[in-house]
Amino acid sequence: MQSNKQPLVMEIVLPAMVVRSLIAVAILALSRYLFASRRRHKLPPGPQRLPLIGNVLDMPTKNLGPSFRELTAKYGDVVYMNILGQPMVILGSYKAVYDLLEQQSSISSDRSPSPMADLTGFMWDFALEGYTQRWRTQRRAFHQLFYPNAIKAYRPTQLREVHRLLQKLITTPENFVHHCHHYFGATIMGIVYGVEIADDDDKYLVIARKALDIFNDFMVPGRYLVESLHVLRHIPSWFPGAGFKRKAAAWRKDVLALRNVPFDAVMANLANGTARPCIVTSLLEQQANLDPDEAKEHEEMSRDVAALAYITGADTTFSDVVAFFLAMVIFPDVQRKAQAELDAVVGPSRLPTFEDRTSLPYVNAIVKECMRWHVVVTLGIPHRTTADATCSGYFVPEGTVVVTNAWGISRDPEEYPEPEEFRPERFLDPKTRDPMSFVFGSGRRICAGRHFADVSLYIIVASILHSLTIEPPVDGSGQPVRVEPKVTTDVLLSYPEPFKCRITARSKQAEALIRAQGSAGDE
Repeated sequence: MQSNKQPLVMEIVLPAMVVRSLIAVAILALSRYLFASRRRHKLPPGPQRLPLIGNVLDMPTKNLGPSFRELTAKYGDVVYMNILGQPMVILGSYKAVYDLLEQQSSISSDRSPSPMADLTGFMWDFALEGYTQRWRTQRRAFHQLFYPNAIKAYRPTQLREVHRLLQKLITTPENFVHHCHHYFGATIMGIVYGVEIADDDDKYLVIARKALDIFNDFMVPGRYLVESLHVLRHIPSWFPGAGFKRKAAAWRKDVLALRNVPFDAVMANLANGTARPCIVTSLLEQQANLDPDEAKEHEEMSRDVAALAYITGADTTFSDVVAFFLAMVIFPDVQRKAQAELDAVVGPSRLPTFEDRTSLPYVNAIVKECMRWHVVVTLGIPHRTTADATCSGYFVPEGTVVVTNAWGISRDPEEYPEPEEFRPERFLDPKTRDPMSFVFGSGRRICAGRHFADVSLYIIVASILHSLTIEPPVDGSGQPVRVEPKVTTDVLLSYPEPFKCRITARSKQAEALIRAQGSAGDE
């Protein structure tokens, strides 16, 4: 019987050995292929990753611009990190940004889902929306309101408010930061909602301030673990480590108020016939001939578009203007050169207008240098790739989060020699890269409101330099006090740290002109 079993055993064993051998060969071949593929598609360099958590401990959450620049200075313009399994690349040069986000925009324009945006109620902000049809529709609507020709309609409101600002600056100059914040709030509130706001503690400005502070906090990459480990959003609020859920729940009311309170005020004014022409009334007129379902959808879109215009317009350029005051205190020669140009072009008997801009190259250079010297959105809002890509010769896998260090790009000494110096002259050379190419985002996600921000900064800079002189504070003996250019970059938007300065009218004639124009604006 045993002699009969041996062939049977051999028949079973030999095929098994062949199968194992084939599997081994296949594994070896696959390993070689993957190794070769990895060599062909080499990941960017970056800090060494720890098991399971990857680079969680390497992710900066403070002093964001300089901290991310340290990473790119150490590893190169494209840095790879992995946060709990989520691949991420940091772009530290304009060349890398252009390569990935401009030339490959069709696969690098998505956004990562944000549990914190959902929990806080910020999902109406289509800037956080993925690369979807909804995003395309809302961006198209936003663009129609803020493209270069459209924004010319907003000039009367901007001029009226900037003249009021000048009057406030000569009346209570010590409150210049508050006045600037009020100027932008009043301007955008009038343009978007047709509502005039109160001078102090206006409820709409308070709403916007609260919502923007929330946005600034949760949009910092790596600050909240739930942004990388989405499953955490399902843990109960009382559970240890779920503080983010309790915080988000407390924030939600303020975030939704920004979207709904001013919009509902316009709806009420329309109903009683007191609404002023504005962006919201224009949007609502478009739904007059729609069926009920389409009209409701259009109204929701209008709420989103208006709220985003309000929150971005009321604060981002404000930060640049405060930085402008800081620069004038520290670099007085720049102020003198600009005032000489304004005296020659505008003269003493009127205030600057938008039409003067093409005749004021140095003032325009100051506007560009403000954007470069003080990058408001330090890191931008991260993109995400929807397919495998390459950047500067490195492999960028599908699903990679892409963070742009706009602050770091603004400090590239090859692009901008002596980057910490405020030197508008650099932009008199047309070959110098315009900071608008990176400070407002990149690719298909570039900010659609950038042209409005640009003209807003121009008219306020030109008006202030034409009429006022900004100087350092003085000590008890009358000596100028040195002011340091300190900036907070721990949140999404950066702001100059508080500083003091002296603001006076350039002459009696300038003061009289300011008061006359300010009074005319109140009529």
